[in-house]
Amino acid sequence: MQIIRERKFAGIGIVISLIVVGLLYYTNAMVGFPDGHLTEFDRFYKEVIFPIFMTINLLFLIVFSTLFFVKKKAGYLLIIQLLALILYTVVDYYFSINLENGQGG
Repeated sequence: MQIIRERKFAGIGIVISLIVVGLLYYTNAMVGFPDGHLTEFDRFYKEVIFPIFMTINLLFLIVFSTLFFVKKKAGYLLIIQLLALILYTVVDYYFSINLENGQGG
């Protein structure tokens, strides 16, 4: 039971990282769908937002995997990961509103 408590936050972090990486990859694959036209926001997403946040989440995945096998607690790192996800959501929303995103008038 002690092992499960020690690895709980690392396991949760691994699952969250895998889900976020999958969603980021799916979102990046759908940029420009169906006609291939890239708006200002699409270009910014593909060139800036996607690489930065994919790298951050892959680093979280590596660190959580390491902490899982080393049997260290990862509670504070999980909080940092959640704050990074909130930051991603805010940045994505802000730039989708302020850059031309093809919503029309």
